[in-house]
Amino acid sequence: MSDTSVLQRMLQPSILISLENHYESKKVILIENQSPDSFIEIHKIPADALVIDLDRAFNNQGLFQGKSGECKRADYVIISEQEKKVLFIEMKRSNAPAVDIVNQLKGALCAFEYCQIIGREFFQERDFLAQYQKRFISVRHTGGTKQKTEIEQTAPQGERHSNPDYPLKISWAKCIQFKKIAC
Repeated sequence: MSDTSVLQRMLQPSILISLENHYESKKVILIENQSPDSFIEIHKIPADALVIDLDRAFNNQGLFQGKSGECKRADYVIISEQEKKVLFIEMKRSNAPAVDIVNQLKGALCAFEYCQIIGREFFQERDFLAQYQKRFISVRHTGGTKQKTEIEQTAPQGERHSNPDYPLKISWAKCIQFKKIAC
């Protein structure tokens, strides 16, 4: 069974964000749950992508104390089996301490790895979501103010934003291409 099929059987349909037609491709609009005027559009997203509203769906505060940031999670996870990519996206209407954003991205990675284990143990898919490239993205200043988009790679020289400690930082963007943040 494909990874996408397993995810569709595993996840609650209410936490999946629908893709929209955009000219001859697809787009998704991500809205920060606490600030409805804080959003970003991701254009040319693969048609097979599943967009998970992780912030709304995943709550582990009944299990953990949260004293080390373990209860934090990013806003969205985008999984494309076709591209073999997983994007972890944290949105902020303004600015936030880097440690908070890193903890939120780490929490999202933990939720993803939990789904991998559920797929292996309960859906008997040994290689479920294996071999996917992970990308960690922080989108800041998503409110109404308009300025020139800034993109900052924080990963060490020659590396990609494949570690939650070194996310790709995007500021002031209202829309961005999938390939630009997934590469």
